[in-house]
Amino acid sequence: MERRNKRVGILLSFILLVVFAQSCYYDNEEELYPFESENCDTLSVITYENKIEGIIQGNCAVSGCHTGVSPTGGLFLDTYQQVKAIADNGNLTDRTIVQQDMPPSSPLSNCEMEAIQKWVNNNSPEQ
Repeated sequence: MERRNKRVGILLSFILLVVFAQSCYYDNEEELYPFESENCDTLSVITYENKIEGIIQGNCAVSGCHTGVSPTGGLFLDTYQQVKAIADNGNLTDRTIVQQDMPPSSPLSNCEMEAIQKWVNNNSPEQ
């Protein structure tokens, strides 16, 4: 009888261990669905003026980067024409979305990357 109780105890312990191990499973929603965030406010028509300018001014055209007298890499990102030029040659999406090495402090948010990709796919409109 004592041996049977011991087996039941071991079996129950094993079952509880399996249940608890499975309940600790965790997924990061942004990693699983990088461009499907509920809080991402991507407008139906994304333009430079209504969305992209703010992303660029807040992350790229900041002191010590792509603005001022001597911008990094000689790349100015102060105007629509300058940003559109790098969007047209593919460098904007390559560096911010594919390589995710710009800005160097940390990658753009998934929402910002989605907005840039939609803007470029729509031929980078100004207004």
